[in-house]
Amino acid sequence: MLTPTDTQIDTIIRKGVSRVIDADSLRKRLTSGKQLRIKLGIDPTAPIIHIGHAVPILKLRQFQELGHHIILLIGDATAQVGDSSDKDAERPMLQREETRRNAARYVELFSRVIDPSKTEIYYNSEGLDKLNFCDVGELAKHFSVAEMLDRDNFSKRYKEGVRISLQEFLYPLMQGYDSVALRADVELGGNDQYFNLLAGRTLQEAFGQEKQDIVMMNLIAGTDGQKMSKTKKNFIAIDTPPNEMFVKVMEISDDLIPVYWEHCTLVDMAFVDAVRERLYAGEHPRMLKMELAHAVVSLFCDAASADEARDYFERVISQGSRPSESDVETIVLPQSAYPILVLLKELGFAQTTGEARDAVKGGGVKINDTQEMRIDAMISLQANASILVQMGKKKFAYVRHS
Repeated sequence: MLTPTDTQIDTIIRKGVSRVIDADSLRKRLTSGKQLRIKLGIDPTAPIIHIGHAVPILKLRQFQELGHHIILLIGDATAQVGDSSDKDAERPMLQREETRRNAARYVELFSRVIDPSKTEIYYNSEGLDKLNFCDVGELAKHFSVAEMLDRDNFSKRYKEGVRISLQEFLYPLMQGYDSVALRADVELGGNDQYFNLLAGRTLQEAFGQEKQDIVMMNLIAGTDGQKMSKTKKNFIAIDTPPNEMFVKVMEISDDLIPVYWEHCTLVDMAFVDAVRERLYAGEHPRMLKMELAHAVVSLFCDAASADEARDYFERVISQGSRPSESDVETIVLPQSAYPILVLLKELGFAQTTGEARDAVKGGGVKINDTQEMRIDAMISLQANASILVQMGKKKFAYVRHS
């Protein structure tokens, strides 16, 4: 165990954090010399992990570097129920096999940030599957219907007459019981998890355990300034290719620069405060954003990839040079020819036919550096040579057919 410095304690309690319950207790625990059990639960609802999900993972890393025992809880049981904390309707149930497949990918990606050899992986089906109906009743008696309906999203849905299933009420009990099963000292979670995190303290007290402290993390905005979400397609996946990741970070609004430095990098709060001062003092945001993009790519990929991504951005995006095949992804498609509007959707450049049509008619699409403005154009692909498809200034792909 390492004795934390004041800076390390400040980083744990402040960096990326919206609220700590209870901050004084957590400070005492951190300076007690005891190895703490730090819990973070993730429901593997989809195989995509974005840098917003990685915010609490970076917090796990801070605890891990001080020698504490970190537990990455994979909610293969809770994912089947679905957490409605930030949802306006019921979430669909998943099959256990699907959650396990997603979980394997999660662990692989999180290992880019935390040391997997020093991380306990716990599937919460291990504890929850052992409970019988009477056990669930014993857990349920510690919560009232009024407390459940007092949650913001449930209250809103109830007033609007939107259905709330009894199953949804079980989710906080399940998450709370996880803390009992693991005897957690500290639990991490998003600031939309307030009720669920408190449920852990309630049940630990009922089981005669010392109540866990809670570190609630901020939810960051995506590239469009709204909450980062897989649904809104405004996220930056942590397995995004380095060049694309660099470009996506450069797309964020200037006011998010300090936010991303705080939540998506390893720098301390003194550095973040200095970034804010530089920005407010009038330093050009582009340079601060270039430094940020390099730091993010270095964290989730590596420093060499970050250097190459910065060079790619300068050459291709800023100066308009033609990218080489090594710069961008080569995509292999099954057909030898595609209508241009279909091709743009196949490549993920456009979500709808209307979006693709507008890009073509607006002169924003090039095939092998030649502008293509015919919305009925057919694009031929070859098996032995790739063509370069470009939409706008930042979307590129080399394409051939199998």
